[in-house]
Amino acid sequence: MRLSIPYPWNIKTIWMFLVFCSCFFPSLSFEGHLICGTNNQTSDNFGHKVNEAMESLWELVSSKSWGTVFKKDPKYNIFGLAQCYQDVNADDCELCFKTSQEKLQQCIPARSGRVYLDQCFHRFDHYNFYNEGVDPKYDHVTCGSPTGDSNDTYMSQDFQSKLDHVILNVEEAALRKNGYGTTEVKGGVVTVYALAQCWKTIDKQACDKCLTDAGMRLRECGPAAEGRALFTGCYMRYSTNRFFDHGSGTVEKKGFTDWVTLGVALSGATFLLLAVVGAFVSYKKLSRTKEEVTGLDALPATGLKTSLNFKYEMLEKATNNFNESMKLGQGGAGSVFKGVLPNAEAVAVKRLFFNTRQWVDQFFNEVNLISGIQHKNLVRLLGCSIEGPESLLVYEYVPNRSLDQILFSKDKRYILSWSQRFNIICGTAEGLAYLHGGSGVKILHRDIKASNILLDEHLSPKIADFGLARCVASDKSHVSTAIAGTLGYMAPEYLVRGQLTEKADVYGFGVLVLEIATGRKNSVFSEGSSSILYSVWKQYKADHITQSIDPGLEGKFEEREASNVLLVGLLCTQPSVAIRPSMHDVLQMLTNAHCEIPCPKQPPFLNASVLSPAHTPDDSFAMDSSALDQPKTGSESSTQKAIGH
Repeated sequence: MRLSIPYPWNIKTIWMFLVFCSCFFPSLSFEGHLICGTNNQTSDNFGHKVNEAMESLWELVSSKSWGTVFKKDPKYNIFGLAQCYQDVNADDCELCFKTSQEKLQQCIPARSGRVYLDQCFHRFDHYNFYNEGVDPKYDHVTCGSPTGDSNDTYMSQDFQSKLDHVILNVEEAALRKNGYGTTEVKGGVVTVYALAQCWKTIDKQACDKCLTDAGMRLRECGPAAEGRALFTGCYMRYSTNRFFDHGSGTVEKKGFTDWVTLGVALSGATFLLLAVVGAFVSYKKLSRTKEEVTGLDALPATGLKTSLNFKYEMLEKATNNFNESMKLGQGGAGSVFKGVLPNAEAVAVKRLFFNTRQWVDQFFNEVNLISGIQHKNLVRLLGCSIEGPESLLVYEYVPNRSLDQILFSKDKRYILSWSQRFNIICGTAEGLAYLHGGSGVKILHRDIKASNILLDEHLSPKIADFGLARCVASDKSHVSTAIAGTLGYMAPEYLVRGQLTEKADVYGFGVLVLEIATGRKNSVFSEGSSSILYSVWKQYKADHITQSIDPGLEGKFEEREASNVLLVGLLCTQPSVAIRPSMHDVLQMLTNAHCEIPCPKQPPFLNASVLSPAHTPDDSFAMDSSALDQPKTGSESSTQKAIGH
């Protein structure tokens, strides 16, 4: 049903959210391109030397966004290069460098490695490669999937013409501006954006050669809506979504030169104003941070007791010097290794490579939060090490990997039965209910997802990874904070307004429930056939909700129980915070056969009511994206009822 919606501030917020979804989400699919050399270094000290070189690079990158390093040794030399692209701000540069450093660890003991990410490049090698522009052996192009059918814009000659034009423009822009350029070509239905970046170590001739060859190869990606050229001396990317931060260098639009001239003329007058505004914003941000810290309830002050401390050398030996064969997994903060302590106890050791303030804060946050709580459905923290070259966390060892590795595995030889799935759902609900108040304090996890649910030898769930968790004061209904978590699991009000309550965890749990029941991973998009929230809602409205259950179960599930689980998943993902149940209520719905389960009132995807400052469960309304294109008049109805039974 198409609804007419007025144009107050909440619709502007929705529009900003939709732009965010359409322009930012597609870039998340590129996880980087890693190339490791084929010749290995036999020296035991090689990995240590590479890490030393990377640490030296970090000092340069943090100060000027790029740098080179040379480590000389009688047995081997190490040359290193790291560079963030010119449109990347300092915080994103720092995060990209950390990620690239983590990925390059996978190349050791190979004598060389290079990694391309969407915001930076990082390489080490045993020879001086600084002025290399092209290398056919390693230069690589990745193309996105074609979009639409043969009559689509992306398939047309018009798109290919735009692609040729934008690549030519960005090559010229980069050569004019010391190796960096951005540009866009407008017109018709689609706009094509492009960015080019040469490494600062190569000269203009090598940069020209690299960009020319990269551009020729990248043109072959059409009609794909996105492509990347990952070359030895440069990086080039195009996309139909704007992906760079700074203003583009070439825009096909009349009057552009006039606007540039006007901008230069006004820049001097506005500089002082911007400086004042920037100082004010920084002051307010610092003040808000202090308020958040003082507004949080502290857990009982257990401190770092002696029983929690582990010697770094013992953990290093327990993991066989963090050998790759002992590696269990990898996350944003570091890698996790299996270790065997001298008493033969198996443990999991989280190794944090980056001892910056941000990561140290997360480290102590995790220690302080979970050292004081224990529950059968929470991973138990055994201790930590802070005296060695790296910060380490030590957990109980959970043998059956994370839920996502089993649930979404392409290997279908082992499929979780319905009873196993139901037990995982109930156990996770019990653990979350405990976090939300069972321990005497309210702890918000903020990152409930399948990869953070570990399974023990009995396939019982244990909630893991408390690095983003927050402890909320008992007299506060919510905390306003910068968003942190995983797209696809974050509640709308948290994603858009930074409003954090326990209902944000409930939303993430609801997505997880639907993933477990359907056997499908949720899409980051709010609507569409690829979203399990959308498909389960559609089956619910058609009164065939159990048809959403994972077909791999071949109908081997209890009908009523499965229906209740899916209804709970829809309730938990209601866009209105007021409609979502608490985790205590969720646990009752799942485990008490006599507990009545309310009917979901709203479709579990982007809903205008969640963004409205004043709303109730009974006056909510669904938003049709086409409403954004409708003329806005004073006679339009202010709200319309949501799709209901």
